[in-house]
Amino acid sequence: MSISRHNLILRSLLVLAFIFGLSGCSVRYDKNGKILFNTDLASVLGNEVGQFTLADGSTGALRELNGRYSLKWSNLMIERPIEGVSWARIISQYHIEGHTLLLLKVATRSCPAQYRLVDVQNTRSQEWAFTGVCDTGPEIAASADKLQLNFTHGNRIEQYTWQHGEVYHRRLPLEPQKTVKRTRTDSVTSSRKAKAQPVAKPVKQTPTKTVEPLPPKVAQPELDNSVPNEIYAPTETRQTSLELKS
Repeated sequence: MSISRHNLILRSLLVLAFIFGLSGCSVRYDKNGKILFNTDLASVLGNEVGQFTLADGSTGALRELNGRYSLKWSNLMIERPIEGVSWARIISQYHIEGHTLLLLKVATRSCPAQYRLVDVQNTRSQEWAFTGVCDTGPEIAASADKLQLNFTHGNRIEQYTWQHGEVYHRRLPLEPQKTVKRTRTDSVTSSRKAKAQPVAKPVKQTPTKTVEPLPPKVAQPELDNSVPNEIYAPTETRQTSLELKS
């Protein structure tokens, strides 16, 4: 049985419309858990400004549409809006205990450079906004079960530690840098000792093979293994999703 050209074009348009509808569709959950269907124009008309890989190997993207940013990942078409920002980029990502941790640098009305942490695991996600620190990048230390961010703020360190799906907050005093001072008395004493020493006879030296110096070590922040007792609450942004069944 042959298919006319008109029917072939019509079927192609229906397939394109179906794909367009799926890519531009999402499901929103209200406070009572009721499903509300919604459109996702960012996946069709928006700009992709960042990509990330989840712990299960699937991929996701940071998108922008008309100044609004959102994350979307996996074949479940999960979406999470990044609210209250005028600019956002993915700085780094970490895979810890099956969680995908995304460190975002964002710009808000109150600060041109702040940081947020998004925890993605399967269909669930959480977000923490570090609003207490502005225009200061963190020192990062990651291990097999935790991620630690240290922000220097004035004379203290704002420390945020992600562990087992929670973020703990702690304030630490900033240790003053130790400086070594040479007094005039020490210099005079050392010069007198140098003058009092007898002159040594020259000793014949054999040439030795020069050894190239080792490259300097890169200082890494130490990871605090203690767990603070103050839990830092995540933001209450609701995510959307649409599950595709094969």
